[in-house]
Amino acid sequence: VGFDVSGVVERVCATTDFSVGDNVFGRVGISSGSLADYAIVSTDRVAKKPEWLSFDEAAAIGVAYLTGVHAFKLGSVKEGSSVLVIGASGGCGLAGIQLAVAMKANVVGICSGKNFDFVCGESGIDQMENVNLELVDYTDDKAMSEFKEKNVGKFDCIYDTATGSGHGENYVSSMAKLLKDVTGEYVQINGGIATLMRYFTGTMKPQQNFFFTSDEDNQTDLVEITRLLKSTGVKPHIDLLKPFDAESVAEGFEHLKGRRTKGKIVFNME
Repeated sequence: VGFDVSGVVERVCATTDFSVGDNVFGRVGISSGSLADYAIVSTDRVAKKPEWLSFDEAAAIGVAYLTGVHAFKLGSVKEGSSVLVIGASGGCGLAGIQLAVAMKANVVGICSGKNFDFVCGESGIDQMENVNLELVDYTDDKAMSEFKEKNVGKFDCIYDTATGSGHGENYVSSMAKLLKDVTGEYVQINGGIATLMRYFTGTMKPQQNFFFTSDEDNQTDLVEITRLLKSTGVKPHIDLLKPFDAESVAEGFEHLKGRRTKGKIVFNME
C-alpha cells in the first residue's frame, strides 16, 4: 500500500550514485509499497532529498507532483501558457497549481469557494511575487456559467484531477471547449470504464488525454520539481500528519475517503 516515500538509504544492491545514509525521496513501484518500515525502490524512482525539505514534506511530493509535471509536459506548458486546473484544492490539483505558477503560467483553478483561502494562502502561493492565479467556485452555478462562456478557446492545457474521481464528476464535455483549437491539450488523470476503454484501444478524442503517472525517468522529474518549488518558496501542503500505527493508518484512510482532504496525508515512521 502506498507509493510516496522519503527516508534514509539502508542498503544498496547495485552500482548507483546513492550510498548508505543518503536522504532520499520519491516513489516506489506498483509491486512494492511505501506504507512500511522499510521500502524497496528502484534507484531511478528516487532522488536525493534537498536539505530545505523535511522528510515529511518530501514524502508528500511523489505521485501528485510527478503526475502534474508529466501532465504539463503533455500540455507543452511553459512560461506564459494558459492553464486550467480542475480540482485545485486536492492533492494532485494543488500540486498542479503550485507547479504551473512556478512555471510562470497564467493559471485558473476550479474548486469550492470555501477552499479559496487554502489554495492561495495555506499553500504558500500568496507569498509569491507576480502570480497570475484566478480561482472559480464550482458550487456557484452563475460564476461557472459565466466562466465557461467567457473562456471558450482560451487554454493551452486543462489539467483535470476531478473527473472520474469517485462521485460522478465529469467536467470533460463542458470544459473541453475551453481548449485552444488544435493546439490545446486536455489531460485527465481519473476515469470510468468508458474512458479506460478508449484509452487502451487508442480511440481517445483529439486533444484529449488520459494519463497514468509514468515510471520513466522519475529521478530527473523529481529534481525538476524541487527546483520549481524552491524557486517559489512553496512546499507541499500536509493536511494530516500521523504516526505509523494501526489506529492512525485507519484514521488516515477514513480521512482520505471523506473526500475533503486538502493537500496530502503523511505517515511518519519514527
